[in-house]
Amino acid sequence: MSLAMTPQQKQDFETDGFIVLEDFLTQEELDRLLTAVDKVKDRVQEAQGLGPTDPFQVRNVLAQDDAFLDLIDNPRILPLVVDAIGWNIQIRTSHLDYRPPYPEELRSGEVGVGKGDDQGAGYRNLAWHPDLAGDHLLQAPSLDGRLPFMEIKVFYVLSDLSESNSGNLWLVPGSYNRTPQELREMGRKVAPEEARELKLRPGSAVLWRTATWHCVGPNLSDKTRKIMHIGYHYRWLRPTDYTHQDPKLLARCSPIRRQLLGEVAEGNHPLGDTPDFQPSSRYWLIKDAEDVPLRAWAEEQKTVAAVKER
Repeated sequence: MSLAMTPQQKQDFETDGFIVLEDFLTQEELDRLLTAVDKVKDRVQEAQGLGPTDPFQVRNVLAQDDAFLDLIDNPRILPLVVDAIGWNIQIRTSHLDYRPPYPEELRSGEVGVGKGDDQGAGYRNLAWHPDLAGDHLLQAPSLDGRLPFMEIKVFYVLSDLSESNSGNLWLVPGSYNRTPQELREMGRKVAPEEARELKLRPGSAVLWRTATWHCVGPNLSDKTRKIMHIGYHYRWLRPTDYTHQDPKLLARCSPIRRQLLGEVAEGNHPLGDTPDFQPSSRYWLIKDAEDVPLRAWAEEQKTVAAVKER
């Protein structure tokens, strides 16, 4: 039974690999996030000596401000996340992208090919790609060359991306069923009729399979692109942004939030009850329900949904 997805959303997620959630954030939530972005911008620019027109990215941004942290278990997004990938999950990455308008003299390349001056200038993710597809990652354990279902992300739009060429996210619907090798053989050139540029208002969100081919378009607008990604994957995989979160941060987190931040229940050893002689990862073999409080939460949500349907 679905926790939150409508039948149409389930169909779109399975067919296209993503669902669009227009105007998902409240104005209060959006304003709080934008204030946090400005604080992070000031810290990053000072620490890295960046100018006002320089783009930057921040990883593990959830540790930078509680406005970002509160997104990971937002009560409106968490049911959709669990519908999409299940309850045995944690955060792999949380990613803020801040991309001012391109300088007038900077020439952008063809969308998705990534061979323009903007790529040479350090603008990232301009070429079509699926995540987790490097030769050293998931090329071996594939199914006929296709990537296994390992991760989803939520893409949060914090600035106005409703016009074309504003640094929009581009996706190729259904491409998670295709192989990375096919994309390489195509020279990363996707036919225009196969691609979709997402033109979204501030506060919108996208829930998507990261094996779906995607890229970032150029920002030729007069507005700064401000977006966030939060990636959820299975607990038995290792995060890319952190080994362990700050203990002070974890100390003020709920059990569900601790699970999402890659921790087991307080007092439990990650390698089981006898780690010296019979180590057994609690991330692989669940022996204590307290390690995965999201499971009980999901079951409760299903019960509530079933009652509402009667």
